[in-house]
Amino acid sequence: MSPLRQQELNNPHREWRPILVTFWTCHFAASILIITWVISLSQNGEDHKYITADVNALFGDDGTKGGSQCIKAYVDVYASSMDETGALICCLSTDVSDGICRSMPWYLYLVKRLARFPEVILISLFPLLVRGMYCLVTLCQQRGVVVASSDNVELKRQQEINTLTRRRLCLYIGLTQIRWWILYLLSNAIESQIVDAVAGGGDDDDGCWYDSLLRGGDHNSCKGKAFDYSDHIVLYWAQILPIVLTEALYSFVAPYWRFDNRAPTRTTTKLLKPVRLVPTILIAGVIYIYIISFVGTYSTAAYYHTFPEVIVGYLISLLIQIPLFLIQCTSLMENVRNYFFGRGMMQSS
Repeated sequence: MSPLRQQELNNPHREWRPILVTFWTCHFAASILIITWVISLSQNGEDHKYITADVNALFGDDGTKGGSQCIKAYVDVYASSMDETGALICCLSTDVSDGICRSMPWYLYLVKRLARFPEVILISLFPLLVRGMYCLVTLCQQRGVVVASSDNVELKRQQEINTLTRRRLCLYIGLTQIRWWILYLLSNAIESQIVDAVAGGGDDDDGCWYDSLLRGGDHNSCKGKAFDYSDHIVLYWAQILPIVLTEALYSFVAPYWRFDNRAPTRTTTKLLKPVRLVPTILIAGVIYIYIISFVGTYSTAAYYHTFPEVIVGYLISLLIQIPLFLIQCTSLMENVRNYFFGRGMMQSS
């Protein structure tokens, strides 16, 4: 058997490819199911779309402006007047367990932080951060250990792995920038031009009933009424989840916590505990990120965007999801995969 053929047969990617495709298929299926399910059950089925109102602009029971007891307030941009049912929602401190006023439990705290800095970056890079922490811990525990000359091959391999890790870090940061500058800012600009052209180039001259209830900086007449694709859906499904899934799957295809079969030493014995913990932390973390992203998707689709806005946001997210799938699971972008994941580890058969 030729050396090239032997290398292909021993390639981890050949063995893992069906599993990679299965996980990505589940990822796509879950995204479609959660969005379809939310749309079918959400209040948007009744043409509701809420934006945040300024509680200081509301009148209290005594008729005083700013005297409201609301801790949060929302207005339905599709309501014809304030008197319509559900047009104005006031969230009281004693009523935060249902609907849009629901308070997240402590274990879902990060749902509210998914779109904020630095969490939006750190959560996306979670599997890579786990890798970095593991390497840091093992480096500290191996300090002072002399590397034998026979380990030069292992040293070169580690240097190559470090190079690939830095490349993937740059890739993921680049994808976050693409999501922000192109899929968000540029798409928003194009969307605004289209909406203005369709609307005749201006806002409603008569204004909307809720204009005076918005926060001080929101002076646009009828804010939120025009079509506005869901940028949060783009965030969840174009940045956070595909990056996390890609790096997590790669970590299991080429596990960095694996030891060789040499006789155990005092140093390797100390490392057994973190070695066992790493895959557990990785799996638990990925599951948690998917859960909070699902909750965020539900909240966005149920209250803050319409069905078309959610669908357009998801279609935009495919501009990143599909290329990452092709890179990791097919041979269509083999050169790109080799550059970021290594020829020996991820070469297609």
